[in-house]
Amino acid sequence: MNLKFLFLTILSASIFIGCSTENEEGMIIESANYKLNKDNLSQRVINRPFKSRASGNWFIVESTDCNGLLQYSITGIGNATHMGLIDIEGKICTYPPDNLYFLTVKYKAANGDELIWESVSVNFNEDGLFEGGLFECVGGSGRFSDAEGNVSINEILTVTSLDETTGLPLAGTFSNIGFGNITY
Repeated sequence: MNLKFLFLTILSASIFIGCSTENEEGMIIESANYKLNKDNLSQRVINRPFKSRASGNWFIVESTDCNGLLQYSITGIGNATHMGLIDIEGKICTYPPDNLYFLTVKYKAANGDELIWESVSVNFNEDGLFEGGLFECVGGSGRFSDAEGNVSINEILTVTSLDETTGLPLAGTFSNIGFGNITY
């Protein structure tokens, strides 16, 4: 009886030790000739799908950062992959008659992490209103400090106030949805 117990104990210990996930010092994954150790696991960069949905307001402000172009401010809320609920702040530099448009937007998560997006190319509808475009991620803060990527935004703008003299939009609302990829 004691011999059987001793034999089963040694066999169990051998199987337990032999089936350990660490075959080599520091190695934690080994599959199809790909080895990932603990040191480079934290440095691994993955291209991740990104989706966002947002809505809010835009309004004209005094031009302080737009070199003589019209400057609009954007505020809103939304939801984004990898971030959860987000607050949105942005700045638009534009001259509507020429469809000149540059947008910088910051998505801020509840924990303070931020993603910053800049317009690369933009689209306008037949009324000359922004209706979306391609945006590039240019970094952020927190876990997104080195983030890169792009997102395609489809936008619906509504004008709620026009300048009676020039006809230029003064304020309105927006809603959008975006799809793309980011790495961080």
